[in-house]
Amino acid sequence: MRLGAGLMLALLNLAAPVRAQAAAELTARCSDASGGAAWCAAGATAYQAAASGIGLAASAGSDIPGTSSTLGWRRGLGPRLALSARFTGARIPLPDLVEALALELPELRSTVSHASLEGAVGLFDGFRWAPQYGGFLSLDLVASVGVLGLPRAHGFEGDGYSAGVGARLGLLRESFDVPGISVSAVRRFLGDVRLGAPRAITVRLEPVATSFRALIGKEFSAAAIVAGAGWDRYSGTVTIDGPESGRQPRSVTLDGPAFDRLLLYMGVSRTWQVLVVAGEIGWAAGFDGLPDPSVQPFDPSVGSVFGSLSLRITR
Repeated sequence: MRLGAGLMLALLNLAAPVRAQAAAELTARCSDASGGAAWCAAGATAYQAAASGIGLAASAGSDIPGTSSTLGWRRGLGPRLALSARFTGARIPLPDLVEALALELPELRSTVSHASLEGAVGLFDGFRWAPQYGGFLSLDLVASVGVLGLPRAHGFEGDGYSAGVGARLGLLRESFDVPGISVSAVRRFLGDVRLGAPRAITVRLEPVATSFRALIGKEFSAAAIVAGAGWDRYSGTVTIDGPESGRQPRSVTLDGPAFDRLLLYMGVSRTWQVLVVAGEIGWAAGFDGLPDPSVQPFDPSVGSVFGSLSLRITR
């Protein structure tokens, strides 16, 4: 238990100071490229909000729902395999580019959903410290594909997709008297997304989300409980289009600056033989805002909540 708590505290301390002002950096770069266009601040803020919201819905909490241990191997029968179907919803703050004015960027509360199929296979069963302490440095490979549901009424055009691959590293396998503890890293590619309105400010982005998780959990007689902390990093290419006006450049394509945030989550699951039903709920931190009044009343520092429901079969 002390090891798991120490890992989560280390992750919290690592993530706390890195809420980089990606929107401010992107605004400056866009303004330099376009001659100081005022719409750059709105577009940069929308990029940060959209990339993080989509990344949160696709990444959610634990990468293998309903367990804090690695899958490992079945003795004499080869690696364990798991297949999960998961539905995730994230409630995110989003700037209203459809109704944006020159000096005002209204705020929306949007719901982004994600339906995915996720697979995992045990690669290495790990080492055993003692009869009750096993699974040290065990390793699973995880992969997923999914479809994003984006609210068209709030300016999104079409739906996106996700594809991810990563690994979960076991530090302690759950047994009768000890919890399971693991860490993981997954990289997800989230397709081509467009946010905005014709003849107004629009943002086109191809976000990438890299997710780190630390998880601890224990199964009791009625259900299993897990708790975790995460650190997500978002990046990707972005094109900001401003409203048409004269001869000034109104479209800028840049590599979006990477930005990070912390999230916390917990989950409950119930097992019936090989079937696991798992639910999770969590919270993700917001981001530093811009001092520019053009992004008001939108407040990027507001956090986001998310939840998921999963069905997992393990062999």
